[in-house]
Amino acid sequence: GVRLPGDIDYSGTSFADIGEGWSGSLQVPVAGALQILAFVGFLELGVMKDIEGTGNEFVGDFRNGYIDFGWDDFDEETKLQKRAIELNNGRAAMFGILGLMVHEEIQPLGYDPDL
Repeated sequence: GVRLPGDIDYSGTSFADIGEGWSGSLQVPVAGALQILAFVGFLELGVMKDIEGTGNEFVGDFRNGYIDFGWDDFDEETKLQKRAIELNNGRAAMFGILGLMVHEEIQPLGYDPDL
C-alpha cells in the first residue's frame, strides 16, 4: 500500500514499520492514537452539532445552515432516495470492513490469501 514518508514518532519509528490491517492500528504509538481520539472528540463536540433552527431536517443532518451543496433544491422524493442510498453505502462499508477483519484473522489459520 501507499505509505507516508518519514517517521510517525520522534523515536524513529517510520510509517513503513507500521503493519497493515487491524494489527497495524495496534502498532500506532500511544501519542498518535491519543491525537486521533482528541481530533475525533473535537469534531463530535465542536463541529458536528445538531443546532435547532438551522435547516436540519432529520437526525444526523449537520449542515447547520452552512454547507448545503444544493440539498434544499431537491424534492422530498429525491431527498428520501438519496438518504436511502447513503444509508446503504454505510451498510456496505461496514460489511467491507468486517470482511477485511475476518480475512486478516483467517489467513494465519492456513487459508490461501489469493483465493
